[in-house]
Amino acid sequence: MHREKLAKWLLVAAAISTVTIPIGVDAVLLANGHMNNPAWLPHAKLHCAMSFFAAVSLGSAALAILKVRPTSDRFSMGIAAFLSSAFWIGLIAAGFWPGTSYGFLNDPVLGNIREPELAGISIYPNVVASIITIAIAIVGYWLTTPTKLTER
Repeated sequence: MHREKLAKWLLVAAAISTVTIPIGVDAVLLANGHMNNPAWLPHAKLHCAMSFFAAVSLGSAALAILKVRPTSDRFSMGIAAFLSSAFWIGLIAAGFWPGTSYGFLNDPVLGNIREPELAGISIYPNVVASIITIAIAIVGYWLTTPTKLTER
């Protein structure tokens, strides 16, 4: 596959991931732990819905850039990579905020859901999805770089 096409394909995959995974997982698969959770205050649900719209906005903006640009210039592809990654970077960063958790341990609705472990380290699916999507976007952007000094 031509390098430029592969780069765009990877960036499109990252953007689609950003549009679909947060809503698919949090609003459908884990709705009882999020939007349908009776323990959540309406204001907490507002922030959850806000994150859905942020993900859709960022992923859609990346898709728009990838669709309308006739060429894959580095600046446009960099913006698309950033837009596709920004939500996921925020998700990872949010886990470091005091009082937050990536997991559902001791959830009043879902119960004691333990995350899988590898060598004693909890593996959180949302962090894994974040890292994979960010990595796909980075590789897509990296593939837009010229391969020879004469191409710069």
